[in-house]
Amino acid sequence: MEDQDNGGLLVESYKQNGYILKSDILTKEETEHCLKSFLDYETRLGGKVTGAYRFKAHLLLPWLYDLVTHPKVVNLVCQILGPDIVCWSTDLFPKDPGSGKSCGWHQDSTYIGMDPPDALTVWVALTDSDKENGCVEFSSKSHLNGQFDHTNTMSDKSMLLYGQEIPVDVDKSTAVLAELTAGQASVHHVMTVHSSEPNNSERRRIGVALRYCGAYVKQKAEIGDSVTYVCGRNYGNFPLEPRPSQLFGEEEVLAHQKACGPVGPQDLIAVK
Repeated sequence: MEDQDNGGLLVESYKQNGYILKSDILTKEETEHCLKSFLDYETRLGGKVTGAYRFKAHLLLPWLYDLVTHPKVVNLVCQILGPDIVCWSTDLFPKDPGSGKSCGWHQDSTYIGMDPPDALTVWVALTDSDKENGCVEFSSKSHLNGQFDHTNTMSDKSMLLYGQEIPVDVDKSTAVLAELTAGQASVHHVMTVHSSEPNNSERRRIGVALRYCGAYVKQKAEIGDSVTYVCGRNYGNFPLEPRPSQLFGEEEVLAHQKACGPVGPQDLIAVK
C-alpha cells in the first residue's frame, strides 16, 4: 500500500468521515486480469451477471477469492478493523450505459444484523468509476448518526436486492463523490449512507464490493451468514466457507448454493 504515514491518514479519514475516497490497490496487470476474468464470467452466464450470481461469487471464482485475500486489501482492512478478519460477502456491480440502474441512499448495515457493527466495504474499481458513469457517493459523517429506517422499493431499476432506500432527503451538502481510476478502491463503514446515480456515459462501470467484518462480530441467528476466513483469530461466530480450487467446479457450485441458495437452471450450465 502507500507509505505508513499516508496509510494513517486514510484510516483517520475513515474514522472521521465514514469512508476512504481512494486507495491504490491493484497494478495495471492485476486490474486487467480481474476485468478479463469478470467478462469471462459474464460470457459463461450468457452475457449478464444477475441474481445470486452477483453475490459471493468468490466461492465460484478463484480470481475473486484472490482479490478478497489480496495483501493490499487485507492490510488496509486490518488497519481499520484489527488483525482478526472475515469476509461476509462479495457483490458484483456492473452498471451499463442507458440501463437506468442506480442505488438510492442507503446503509449496508440495514439487513445484516452485525453486533457490533464493525464492518466495512472495500469497493474495487475494475473500470474507471466517475460521476458520468455513476460512481458511488458518500454522505460524510453519516456513520455517526446510527441506523436509519429504510423502505423496500423493490424497484427493477435498483441494483440493491430489495431496492432499499432511506425515505427522507439526504443533505446534499454532505455528499462526496468517490471517483476512482481502474485498480483503485474506496472504503466505507457499514453504516455510512451512500448511493450511486445511473450510468449516463457511453462506458460501462464495473466494480466489486468486498465486505469484511471483525471475526469477533456476532450476527443475529436468523440471518445465519457464512463467511470466508481471511486472517487472524477465528472466533467461531460464523460457519466457514471453502476456498475454491477451480473455476465453477462441482464442489464450488455446491458451496455457492449452500451460501446463497439455489440460483436456477443456469447451475446445470455452470457445472458443465
